[in-house]
Amino acid sequence: MSALGYVSKVDGGYTLGLRLKELSKPLEQRDEQIRRHFIDLIKSMAQLTNNTAYLAVPSGVKEYLYIDAIERDNPLTIRSPRGRREGLTTSAIGKVFLAFDDDLKRTLRVQGELSAELERELSEVKDNGYALDLEQAEPNLNCLAIPLFWKGKLVAAAGICGAASDLTSSRLIHFAGVLSPKHTSIR
Repeated sequence: MSALGYVSKVDGGYTLGLRLKELSKPLEQRDEQIRRHFIDLIKSMAQLTNNTAYLAVPSGVKEYLYIDAIERDNPLTIRSPRGRREGLTTSAIGKVFLAFDDDLKRTLRVQGELSAELERELSEVKDNGYALDLEQAEPNLNCLAIPLFWKGKLVAAAGICGAASDLTSSRLIHFAGVLSPKHTSIR
């Protein structure tokens, strides 16, 4: 591994090698392509709601990764989590990934991590085309997430979060209806 550049020997052990950076380039390019395509939608979501809007991609069977965020000056808004990972079963964005990815859902079901209540909620998310988190992940925080598709496959999710007093359930449902499906897929 060291001779091929995947690891480098350091005092008392090994560290990741530069060869891994080369292997990750296609993933970085894909994230950048997703980011560029959906930036107008993310900006519109932030402006429409006066809260921070997020763009996230799946990252394994238990997490997703925030790859972009547009912040607003609203003092009640949540600051950008860009680069942070979050769990799939505890947020609106995670519920979108689970609802629209049968393989991912099956994996978590086999691991015993999907309750009957969450299974019902994921079915509603798929039917509605959006997910809500009404103070489930964090007290006084409400969130909305929508799926983003590329060639018929879920590639990302867009979300907004804010104070429960500002982003009420009815406001979030209204915003979900306003967000045009034409922006949520790459043809």
